[in-house]
Amino acid sequence: MKKYLLIIFSCLLCFSCLAQTSGLKFHDGKFKIVQFTDLHWVESDSYKLKNDSTYNLMREIIRTERPDLVILTGDVVVSWNALRGWKRLAGLFAEEKMPFAVTFGNHDEETDMNNAQILEYLRTVPYNLTYDAEKLSGSGNCALPVLSSDGKSEKWVLYLMDSHNLTQDRSFGYYDWIKHDQIDWYRRTSDQFTTRNKRTLPSLAFFHIPLPEHETARWVCREFGEKQEGVCASNINSGLLSSFIEKKDVIGVFVGHDHNNDYMVDWNGNIALAYGRKTGYPSAYNEVLSRGARVINLHEEEASFDSYIIDLDGTYFHYTFEQKNQGTGIPRFSGSFIQEFLVANWEDARWDQEMEMFKEAGMKYLIYAPALLTDEKGKTTTNYPSSLTKKKQQNKTLEKCLRSAQKNGIKIFIGLNFNDRWWKVDYDADWLVGQMEIGNKVADELVALYKGKYPDAMYGWYWVWEVDNLNCMTAERQAILAKALNTNLDHLSEITPDMPFMLSPFMNHKVGGNAEEYGKMWETVFAQTHFRFGDIFSPQDCVGAGGLNLDNLSDWFSKLKQAVNTKPGLKFWGNVETFDQQFWVSAPLTRVKKQLDIVNGYVSNIICFAYSHYNSPFVVSNEYHQAYLQYCKEGKLPKVNVPQDVKNVLMLKASKGMEISWIPGSLEHVAGFNIYSNGTLLKKLQVHGNDFPTSFTDKEGNEDNVYEVSTYNVLDEESAKQKAINKK
Repeated sequence: MKKYLLIIFSCLLCFSCLAQTSGLKFHDGKFKIVQFTDLHWVESDSYKLKNDSTYNLMREIIRTERPDLVILTGDVVVSWNALRGWKRLAGLFAEEKMPFAVTFGNHDEETDMNNAQILEYLRTVPYNLTYDAEKLSGSGNCALPVLSSDGKSEKWVLYLMDSHNLTQDRSFGYYDWIKHDQIDWYRRTSDQFTTRNKRTLPSLAFFHIPLPEHETARWVCREFGEKQEGVCASNINSGLLSSFIEKKDVIGVFVGHDHNNDYMVDWNGNIALAYGRKTGYPSAYNEVLSRGARVINLHEEEASFDSYIIDLDGTYFHYTFEQKNQGTGIPRFSGSFIQEFLVANWEDARWDQEMEMFKEAGMKYLIYAPALLTDEKGKTTTNYPSSLTKKKQQNKTLEKCLRSAQKNGIKIFIGLNFNDRWWKVDYDADWLVGQMEIGNKVADELVALYKGKYPDAMYGWYWVWEVDNLNCMTAERQAILAKALNTNLDHLSEITPDMPFMLSPFMNHKVGGNAEEYGKMWETVFAQTHFRFGDIFSPQDCVGAGGLNLDNLSDWFSKLKQAVNTKPGLKFWGNVETFDQQFWVSAPLTRVKKQLDIVNGYVSNIICFAYSHYNSPFVVSNEYHQAYLQYCKEGKLPKVNVPQDVKNVLMLKASKGMEISWIPGSLEHVAGFNIYSNGTLLKKLQVHGNDFPTSFTDKEGNEDNVYEVSTYNVLDEESAKQKAINKK
């Protein structure tokens, strides 16, 4: 017993020490970091004006942003009399009562102080959090945990590392690299945090010199932000990034060093590689960017962060990064579509059920569409109180959705308007732009009604108009499409700059479309459209509909990935179809898993059409949901028993065609029933809740047909077929 108490006490003591080391915590779920980099402070009278400008800029940004932590990523004081410069900077943080931490750059010890001496001084000043975690290569290698809002648990970890100076042997290049003992320390520390918290904690890493991958990642995913010079990294890749990816905790790497770069690369949702904005006014060479900083906002309950660049004129390059697949490496859904007809009669309790189910499945997004619908006869209806219909509407279905989402922490993309004339594909430019203007009025009404009331739930916009490859191949139609998109994009950017815009086109392969042409089409459209950083292109995978299959799916997504890379900052998500269009039933989970595996290789996030319709335990067999939950935990589908054969299969001539009836042998593991006619699958009948179908009428059938019936499970594994007996 004493042994176990000692272990518990040691763990509590370790947690206490880490908490005291940082003292950092979330406040109402929010934690903000400001990254200053490359001050290049020169302590001399001739640099006084520039130093004062740097000091005043930092103070202004601190007072504007009110961060919880400032991190200086190197090349801070770069001259003799360095202590005087460090004292003035320390005085700023003391004056602003601002916690700060430092990673050293290649120029910091090219002064009359080495990094160890600088750290020794910093350890004596208030608000400094930098320390040496162990005796490692360099100085200031440390981990700063960020605690929950209530201070009771660890939520994030911030790793600071010394990226050193120059190589001693220039045959290995010019700049040094992060050493193996530092990487080993990170790996041990990461494991300790994971073990203690029984889960991987999302983390960020800060150091001065960029990694080689700050360049090579750009070959796969397009950077956004300013890239005005080459990446000055080490020639040696010592494996730090591979450790970050293996441990699945560090989701952002922030550096300085290159004064004309401030870009970020979102590497398919696996990790973000980013620069800060140069802060110091002294120039080391020809520098073209205004002085500023990078701001990073962490989310307490999510492995995601928002970031932007700030200078004295404003903010730029706003972007939300979220870790793909919740850091598990198991492809999964982060959200689903839901259509208005399914939820027309839902009350609050039913909405709460659905939201709880989404959370259980690890999803946080719901796409609800449309808010306004005009049918082929021109009749317009809305699911919110609107002035845009002839008859006053009191339908508040959308508000019920937002209310439950706000309560349950789900983020809603709202589809604006849709007109069924779209399916005629006549592409009348004036009509289509007019429809977009109606959508803008819908957005105005929704913002006035709900944005202030449900600020967290009302998250984004969805463009309901589905675009395919066969009806938009001419330059004229592509220009019309771009104009329509811009009509919405420009207005939504003005009224809700913080709400991302999503569209989800489809690929039509049934009648001759091809992947390369479709990719080129979107390159042309993207070049003409005003998508913002963080807007989302999420094509349907069209395995359920559209004629794609598991053999050609990779080719289509590869070409679309190339198209998205031409639009910096545009996110590439996948929309996996979880249905079988032939019979409008749930797709077998074996097929869905293969779709997830393929699409996951190209996108940063995956949503589906549609969990609520084809996988929800409130709609179909509960085993679809339970098997998916087990897959999310283990990365593989569970074994499901083949259901029992049906009994007493009979065929009887009906008033029109033939009626086939049966009795289920057992209801366990039955997801539905297959009906065969003359050896060909005629119909799949799905179980809906507790409704188990026991008959089917083949309106084209006759008494000469041979009918068979079998059961199937959620993996589409089938029982033996039972032949129907003609009941005359």
